[in-house]
Amino acid sequence: MAVGDEVRISLDQWSAKEWRQAVFHACDAVDETARKRYPTLGVAARFKRTVRDDVDVFQAMTAPDIDFANSRFPVAVQSDTTDGRPDIADVLFGVHRFLHGHEDELPAGCEIVPHTDGVPMFHCSAGRLRLRGSAALGLLGIAVFAPENKGENVPPTYTLGWQQHTFHVAGWWGWQDHFREIVRNARIASTPLDFGPEWNNWQALA
Repeated sequence: MAVGDEVRISLDQWSAKEWRQAVFHACDAVDETARKRYPTLGVAARFKRTVRDDVDVFQAMTAPDIDFANSRFPVAVQSDTTDGRPDIADVLFGVHRFLHGHEDELPAGCEIVPHTDGVPMFHCSAGRLRLRGSAALGLLGIAVFAPENKGENVPPTYTLGWQQHTFHVAGWWGWQDHFREIVRNARIASTPLDFGPEWNNWQALA
């Protein structure tokens, strides 16, 4: 399916508060974007590399106060980081595969929870992940602003928002540098997540 179609469906599901399906199609939009960007890489490598390329976009669209580049997650998921501690790219790829029925990617399980005030972005317990539905917005930001997606199509009514800005998706395909300039000008402080004692129960997957 084309990136534009995945973005449209994800935003439709977001509007309907179907959080799991919104994340499902947003992950697919990133997967198709990664296919364009790194056509010679395997599925996992290209997906994770694309997320790491654009982790600042994901951060801005989901939780600007979280330093995702330096956050690590005590989640039971395959990781290719040097110390084996999963980063956000590992986690999101695990979610992507889990939602497609590959439950071995997240053997402790994953739950997509409502986008509601007071619900944490991430909750990790005994390797299990609870992920707030707003992760879809970060994934959609990666796809919409990616230069590879210039020329994709959605109806003119579809939008993404950031603070006081409204981005009409049809006119913002590929405008990643301009989006980054807007975010940089806001100068929002961010800190890595600290899961504290949860690391005591975490084990790297073989």
